[in-house]
Amino acid sequence: MMTIKDWIYLGITVASYLLAIIAGVYAKDKAKINHATRAGQALDVVGKLASYAVHEAEHIGGTGQEKREFASEIITQGLAWLGIKNVAPNTVNGAIEKTVNAMNIANQAVKPVEPEIAENVPEKDIVQPEAPTPEAPTKDVTVNGN
Repeated sequence: MMTIKDWIYLGITVASYLLAIIAGVYAKDKAKINHATRAGQALDVVGKLASYAVHEAEHIGGTGQEKREFASEIITQGLAWLGIKNVAPNTVNGAIEKTVNAMNIANQAVKPVEPEIAENVPEKDIVQPEAPTPEAPTKDVTVNGN
């Protein structure tokens, strides 16, 4: 027959195993989350470098292929300087394309809408200020409406 003391020890043992299992699952998931977070941060860095590189390449000029190669080189050097390794060339090229597309959309000329001006407005349609009448003299307005 089990005493209260035995039940307490059994409860502590079961709780310890459950805690160990929960901690193991958490540690495994946390490693996945950290890996995904690091990958996301690396992609953010690639995107920022691409933005700088594409704008600099556009400023320097050259053919489209020369600008692309220049931007790719800047991104690769920036990643190396930051210690980010194993970034696929397709990721770099994708970041360059995304930045170029965003820059092209931002640089599209938006035509301002010019107001239509009527050339021959009939005299009766022109609004004139009302002249003061002797019955209602004009009122002088001073500071604060006094």
